This record gives sequence, C-alpha cells and structure tokens, in this order.
Amino acid sequence: MDPFNFSDALLGILAQRLAKRLCGKCKKPHVATQEEVDALLEEYVHELRNTASWKNDPQGAKDAQLQEWRKEFGNERGEITLYTHVGCEVCGGTGYKGRVGLHELLIGTDQIKKNIQEHARVAEMLATALETGMRTLKQDGIEKVLTGITDIHQVRAVCIK
Repeated sequence: MDPFNFSDALLGILAQRLAKRLCGKCKKPHVATQEEVDALLEEYVHELRNTASWKNDPQGAKDAQLQEWRKEFGNERGEITLYTHVGCEVCGGTGYKGRVGLHELLIGTDQIKKNIQEHARVAEMLATALETGMRTLKQDGIEKVLTGITDIHQVRAVCIK
C-alpha cells in the first residue's frame, strides 16, 4: 500500500486485550512496598527508553512518573495500595470475577503520518507515539493495577511480547 495514501486515511489504530478482573468482594489490599513500586515503575517506563525525554534525563522521567502516581493513586501520605486475589464463594475461589480491557490507541497525528510517509522504523514510530501521549497496553494495565482493578500477574499474562 502506498504510504502517502495510507497515512492520509489513518485515523487511529486500537489494540486491546482482556485481563481478569479482581473480585470486588474478596480482593485483599496492602500498602505497596518500595520494591513493588520500583518493579511496577521499571516495567512502566521500559517502553519510554527510546523517547527524547528518557534519553535526556532517565532518572528525572522515572521520578516524575512516580510523583504522578503518588498524587493520582496514593493516599494522603503518598502510599500506593495494591491488591491481591484471595478467593471466595462469589468468584468460585479464584479471586477473579469478570474481565477488564487493556487498551493501546495510536492516534494518526501529523508526526505519525510523517513517520509512515518516510518509512520510519517501528522503534521510531513507537517513540513518536509515546512522546505524543500514547500509552502501551502494559502501561494501561499497570494503571489498572494501581487503581485496584486487576493485578500485575494478569497484565503480564496478556501483554507478552
């Protein structure tokens, strides 16, 4: 397909996966340890390594993301609560009930269209998309972990590359 025609017609590309949702009745909350937060943060920023903001100041990018999480998902002391599956009669002893969608939306911005027209490499297009605000499937999943909808094991299970 001609890259000029394709890029002109492109509105967006959506990817989605379904992960198991934690049972609302029996999920068990706990304050995340620093190791748990660091592990989530490392997985979240892994995709950002090719972006300009990461290359300029990787530690600053990590710190900024952590502060955003503490503000958005933390309690008044900045502590983040994570949940684990337990199992009860409602969920059949599994700790999960239902599914939740994880989404990744690549919007056909002018920068992305230019990348397509110039036959840019996938890594370059990914960096462009992330710099313009796209979240990957795994990043969306991690945000759902931080809100208590699912757990990181489910996110990892459906976001395998």
